Amino acid sequence: MSRRKEFGMYLAVFAGLLALLWLMLVFAAAIPNAALRGNMEQSALSYREKEGFSFENGSRWNAISDNYADAILLNVSWNMGEGNPLVSSLDTKYYDGEAFGESIGLYLAVTDENTVPNTDYTRYWHGTAVFVRLMHLVTDVNGMKLAGMAAAVLFLLITALLLVKRGHYALTGVLLLSVASVQIWNIRLSMEYQPAFIICFLFCPMYLWLEKRTDVGLVSLSVAGGVLIAFFDFLTTETVALLLPLILVVTVRAEENRLGSLRDNVWLMVKCGIAWLLAYAGTFFVKWTAVSAVTGENKYRAAVSSVGERIGGSLQGEGSDQFLVRVPEAVAANLSALFGGESRVDMMRMFAGLAISVLVLGSLFYLFHKKRSGTAAVLLALLGSVVIVRYAVLNNHSYLHSFFTYRALVSPIMALLAGMSLSMHFPIPKKKGAHR
Repeated sequence: MSRRKEFGMYLAVFAGLLALLWLMLVFAAAIPNAALRGNMEQSALSYREKEGFSFENGSRWNAISDNYADAILLNVSWNMGEGNPLVSSLDTKYYDGEAFGESIGLYLAVTDENTVPNTDYTRYWHGTAVFVRLMHLVTDVNGMKLAGMAAAVLFLLITALLLVKRGHYALTGVLLLSVASVQIWNIRLSMEYQPAFIICFLFCPMYLWLEKRTDVGLVSLSVAGGVLIAFFDFLTTETVALLLPLILVVTVRAEENRLGSLRDNVWLMVKCGIAWLLAYAGTFFVKWTAVSAVTGENKYRAAVSSVGERIGGSLQGEGSDQFLVRVPEAVAANLSALFGGESRVDMMRMFAGLAISVLVLGSLFYLFHKKRSGTAAVLLALLGSVVIVRYAVLNNHSYLHSFFTYRALVSPIMALLAGMSLSMHFPIPKKKGAHR
């Protein structure tokens, strides 16, 4: 395939998928609010007395429920039902509750016809509103959280079964252990925690299916993943949608002795990464351009300002204002959450968790290490390091929101464990009478 045709295909995937997603959003916005009112009132009532962020497992930061984000998502979704759906699906806004906060704002937005939205929120697509509005025809927010968790688990199990079918038992165990290490079950606590992992586990089988067929297909999937994660996610663990599938591809190819040269593989990873990143950024730019055209207002200014805030904004009285200090603080905050810390940066819990992990994994590697090509190890290290780069670049966001951004560590954990599995051999005795 020529480069021109290849680029044309990637552009078609981007434009076609984004157009389809937006039409879905328009369709959902066209559903009359009256049809949703009963279940939306139940959802609003369930948040009315809740704090914006609530601890659900003692004081552990890895089990915080983001009621603030969910209340805003429900509020935005409700207001999409007002006016022309072509406009309301783009010009997204909500009522913030003013002095009473977002939870009360949601309740008033749904129950008081005189309440009008007063806060612009056009920087995101809020694609999850599609399912908020559709599912509120039959259930409330609690049913939606259960459905989202079930979808994530289903796609995860499909990925695991596919790996087992292809004989990758160790890799299956590595995958399940990796997602367990970031307490995957806690995504049930908030709707906004779920889209990134649903998309990730949905794409894993697709990458595994296409990796034997065409690298162009893998790049196309990366374009699609960039569009979907930008459309549905709100900057939680966006990198998992690309990194986890690629880690699986590298490991499977290495185990089946089909990996090839380091140069070719690095180039493939770079192409997938660039395709994903351009699709991700392009999806945002399309939203900002479309809503600016519809409203006649420049929506770029507020969006770009928000990006700047996540990179170098105020830490709200916590942490350092020095970049070289803020970056390790952001990493430490996420590691603290990973190991069950009870404060934003729990140094004792973090160092204890790291020490135990190094001791256990180091001992296993020492005992069962076998000689293996370093190509896979280099690729896995590169893929795993992307999350740390993300924490460094978006250090403000990664520090303040470590209670959910820590789950992105599933990728470096998966890369580390997959690399170890490729370099180790466990002497499992064969059954008596078994033949090779």
